[in-house]
Amino acid sequence: MIKFSEEVPKCIEQWAQVAVNCKGDSKCIDIACKQLRECLDAIFPPSGNIEAEKDKINYIFSSVFLLSNRLAKATIALAELDAVFTSNLQETEKTENMKKIIDEIISKHF
Repeated sequence: MIKFSEEVPKCIEQWAQVAVNCKGDSKCIDIACKQLRECLDAIFPPSGNIEAEKDKINYIFSSVFLLSNRLAKATIALAELDAVFTSNLQETEKTENMKKIIDEIISKHF
């Protein structure tokens, strides 16, 4: 029997290690995020297989997916923001340009 409380953190741990090894490459982090979703998909059974308290259990499962997906997208956005800061330090110091860059990143990932 799968122990969700052990397997979910393992998926997150694997994702985090890969994301760290990406060293800020947003495409690499995106691939790691897809692997995270695949790992979680493999752990959770199809919702039709759970009879007792189905809605409550599905709420817990969907919450894990939602939170992991939001964390993954935020990490990609941070990598893109890092890249902008690194490549255009003088440009990013301008308030107007910085607002535009941040708005573009947020609209792309959230």
